[in-house]
Amino acid sequence: MTAERVDGGLAPVPSPAALARLARTGATPDDLDLLLRGLHSRRLVLLKSLLTGLDRHPEAVPGPARARFEEHWRLLERAEDHAPAAVRATLDYPPVGTWLARTLAAVGGPALPGRLEHFGAVAAAAALRAGTPFELTLTTRGGQLALPGIGALAAPAPAVRVTAHEHTARLTTPGSRRTAAALLRTGHRVRGVGPGWREPRRLPGSTTLLDDLDPFRAPPDGVGHAALPAAPRAVTRDEPWPRLWRSALSLLRATDPRRAAETTALLRCLVPLAPTGPFGQQARRVSATFRAAPGAVLTTLPDGPADLAAVLVHETQHSKLALLQDLLPLHRAGPHAAYRVGWRPDPRPLAGVLQGTYAHLALADFWGRFAGRAVLPPGARHDARARHDSYRRQVAEALPILLESKELTSAGREFAIGMQRHHAGLARDGGTGAADGEPSPFGDVR
Repeated sequence: MTAERVDGGLAPVPSPAALARLARTGATPDDLDLLLRGLHSRRLVLLKSLLTGLDRHPEAVPGPARARFEEHWRLLERAEDHAPAAVRATLDYPPVGTWLARTLAAVGGPALPGRLEHFGAVAAAAALRAGTPFELTLTTRGGQLALPGIGALAAPAPAVRVTAHEHTARLTTPGSRRTAAALLRTGHRVRGVGPGWREPRRLPGSTTLLDDLDPFRAPPDGVGHAALPAAPRAVTRDEPWPRLWRSALSLLRATDPRRAAETTALLRCLVPLAPTGPFGQQARRVSATFRAAPGAVLTTLPDGPADLAAVLVHETQHSKLALLQDLLPLHRAGPHAAYRVGWRPDPRPLAGVLQGTYAHLALADFWGRFAGRAVLPPGARHDARARHDSYRRQVAEALPILLESKELTSAGREFAIGMQRHHAGLARDGGTGAADGEPSPFGDVR
């Protein structure tokens, strides 16, 4: 794939009407499609930045490593010629964004050659989805070969040979004639069998994957104050994620079909987090979204379907706002933390205030709708109303920070005004407003 190819097209710009809808925490299918096209444009820009960085620092990558990278790049080009949608689905998978961000951060440094090796797995995954024949020897990482969004092969060898045809592929270790795993392609989906082969599970009623395999599914320093790592398959296979997901999605569809639709449209993977960090710190309720990987929700096991539904609502807003900021900058704020908000004990930068206000506005909306469901028992209705009031109060306290800020762009000010109007509509819907804001278990997008 040449540098000219990754210049593929300009990122779309939201119309004033789309901006107004998004400010109200809503989105039409066309709005979501625009955000996803923007995500792909962003990935292509970052790939071009990687190419530029390699050209500027040729000394940082030994000749053999650079030759392998170029071989992998050519494979990606051939796959794109054959099936562009399959390549797009692979490049836009959230852990690929995390790998790309970490690789760009390593350009010019000693870690770069090792980071580049994973690009072979990215190109192979794209080619397998596209049905592009190829033969490639790929380096393993941590005792496994992980193909983003497809699966992982436990491999004690330093490399795995992939021999792919249009509909089938064979994974072997060099020097062995024995097939370690066999893959079958149907459409753009690839399934596998064999000892040591594992796949992310598809969550019921959606195309979202429960990813407990990809080595780049979570940041290396963990999530939250407890530095929670991603939970391994050995832990998640005994947890009720499919059942909770099915119930949470049913609840969302019954409460607010629009939010259910945007969740299934934008969310590519759910990443379970371990409840305990590397130093023994425990955290029962943590969720996060990272700007490098929109479309991934990282979360500890929730208490029940309603709590998982709230996590999905909250973190989907973070993904939407991160994608929108790349298309149409809403602020030009620095990283200094200067503002106090009701959902965090520590001062927040303006970007964090905007992200948190937007996500909590959606939560106030969600819990208000949930409280209005006729089938709820009185106790659950009272709890939902209390949460609605609490989040609405937190947003009311944060909105003036945004509206008075000189760090917002003109689009950002229009966006904040749209949020204010939506918040006023929630207030007219009722509620006592007596509940105080509490620290939120959710984190601002990072």
